Amino acid sequence: MRATILARLRTGGGAPADGLWARTLSALVGVPLLLGLVHLGGVAYALGAAAVLAAGTLELLAALYGAGRGPLRLWGQPAPAYLALALVGLLAAAAYHGPPWWTGALALSLALSFLWALTAPRPAQALPLWLPLVATLAYLGLLGGHLLLLRRLPGGEEWTLLAIFGAFSTDTAAYLVGRSLGRRPLAPHLSPGKTWEGTLGGLLLGSLGAVLINWATGLRLPPAEIGALAPLLATAATLGDLCESFLKRGAGIKDASAAIPGHGGFLDRLDSVLFVAPLVYYWSLWVSG
Repeated sequence: MRATILARLRTGGGAPADGLWARTLSALVGVPLLLGLVHLGGVAYALGAAAVLAAGTLELLAALYGAGRGPLRLWGQPAPAYLALALVGLLAAAAYHGPPWWTGALALSLALSFLWALTAPRPAQALPLWLPLVATLAYLGLLGGHLLLLRRLPGGEEWTLLAIFGAFSTDTAAYLVGRSLGRRPLAPHLSPGKTWEGTLGGLLLGSLGAVLINWATGLRLPPAEIGALAPLLATAATLGDLCESFLKRGAGIKDASAAIPGHGGFLDRLDSVLFVAPLVYYWSLWVSG
């Protein structure tokens, strides 16, 4: 059973043949749950965000370590997976309490990762294990922590909805336009399915989606401000998607997992959000703040 799960995690197998219907059904379940957690905020939102980041952590480590292979193992999994889960959880908890706690947790996490690496008998053995651990901390701990920091802001519910659903609207538009009109590959060495047509459609319609979300949530940024932020948000979402494709192709997998029908894994849903959340957070502080 474990070998089957790891094989599915490694290959991203098991996705339904009709991706559009599967994506729609997943959205019908996931979107109301997400809206509820963002609205509740507090501990409920923090636990939900931490759970999703933890799932993404396991998916990324499975890809980077080759679905469980590695010179150090614990209960059939690479030992760094347990340390990474603990440290990403620490960063999420610290972000819930605010930036001073979070920056301190970042420093502590990096120090602990070095201390763990020093326990290996040979540096040549430790380095291939330590580097994916630090990459996971940076990708999911550093970028993902902004999802919790963003919700703490005044008007945090609206800012968080803008970041998450602005990223989703860009992803969805790129998928639909690429599916119907896509002809010219964008970056076949990273993602054979992405096209220029889909990417441009995602940028244009994702920008429009951000403008509509700004109005629908009641955030109501001035026209000039949302007009500048919206295309930046769509661009960040597109880059986040491409960067995750870079990680997956480097690891030799198609999807992070098959956990979410029609979407792949949690990491496949988080990729654009991980780039958008920091952009919206610092925009709210430095431009709107």
